[in-house]
Amino acid sequence: MSTTLKSEVVSAGEKSPVFVSWIDFHGRSEGIARTLGINEWSEGGGAGPLPLRYLRLWTSTWKYLRSAKPSAVIVMQPPVVALLAVRAAVGKNVRICGDLHTGTFHDPKWKWSTKLVARLLGGSNLAIVTNDSLAGKVRKQGAEALVLHDLIETYPDVESLGAFDDPALAPLVDGKYVLVPITYSYDEPLYELAAATHLAPDVSWVFTGRPPSTFVDACNPDNTVFPGFVSREEYLRLLGHANVLLAPTTEEETMQRAGYEAMCAGKALVTSDTAVLKDFFGEAALTVPPQADRYASAVRKAAHLQAEFEKRITELRTDRVYEQSKALARLSEWIHGDD
Repeated sequence: MSTTLKSEVVSAGEKSPVFVSWIDFHGRSEGIARTLGINEWSEGGGAGPLPLRYLRLWTSTWKYLRSAKPSAVIVMQPPVVALLAVRAAVGKNVRICGDLHTGTFHDPKWKWSTKLVARLLGGSNLAIVTNDSLAGKVRKQGAEALVLHDLIETYPDVESLGAFDDPALAPLVDGKYVLVPITYSYDEPLYELAAATHLAPDVSWVFTGRPPSTFVDACNPDNTVFPGFVSREEYLRLLGHANVLLAPTTEEETMQRAGYEAMCAGKALVTSDTAVLKDFFGEAALTVPPQADRYASAVRKAAHLQAEFEKRITELRTDRVYEQSKALARLSEWIHGDD
C-alpha cells in the first residue's frame, strides 16, 4: 500500500471530505485535516447551558453539511450528539468516520454511549482510535477500527516565535519550569499534581487552561504559574522554553495530547506508567505512577537529564512518523473512497 497522501485540489462544485469538531479548536482535528488536505469545520457552540449549546451546534452543523454536501465526514467523538447530528444531516449514503477520543470509552459523561457510537460507525463507516486496546473494543462491537495517533511533526524553534505576549511569563525563561497542559478533567490526578508543587519548590510549575479555585488554592503559591487560556503561538512559546513537559493521566488507555506535543517539540517528557504510554514512548520518557512524590522526583530528574531525554524523544519521533505515515495513507484511501 502506498504511503503517499492524496492532495489534489478539489475543483469547484466537486464534493470533498470534511472534518467536523464540536470545539473551537483541537490540535488533533486540525492536524489530521491539514495532513489529509480536507476542510475542517470547528465550532464550540458559544456560552450558556449545555442543551442550548448543543442545539446551536446541531443547527449550524446541519446548515454547514447540507451546504457543503461532503463526500465523507470525519467527526470528533465525544459527544455522541455530534455524530447523530452528522448522520441526520448527510443521510445514509455518505460514509462517516468517528475520531474516537478516549473519553468515548471512559469519561463518565459519555461511556454510556460507546455501543451506540460503534453501531453508528458500523458497515462501510470507520472508527479512528489512538491505540490497539481501544481498537479491539470497537471491533468487538462490529465496527472497523484504524489506530492513528495525533499528528507527529516538528514544531518551529522557539527563537522564531519571538517574545512572550504576556510580559509576566518572561521570567520563566531564566529558571527551570515544567509545563503541565491539562483540562482539569476526570482522568487527571489534580490532588497529586498540587501536592507535587510543594515537593519540588525549586521548579516552577506552569498549568495552562482554566483551573478550579480549589486546585489553585492547593498548589504552592511560590512556584506555580497559571497563564490561563493562551493563543497557539503563546502556547508554543511556553512549550519551547520549558525544561520538562508533564502529561498526567490516571486512565490506562489514554494517549496524551501533551505527550505527542513533547515529541513534536523534542522536549523531555514525564508521563504516566500505563501500558499504552510505556509502549509508545519506551525509554524516551520517564513514566511514573500518578503520585505526588513520583511526579516531583521525575520532573527533577528529567530537568537534570534534559539533553539526554530530548535526544531520545527526537530519535523516537523519526520512527513514529514513519509508522504514522502508513496509518494516514490508509485513512486517506478510505476517505477518498479507494477501498
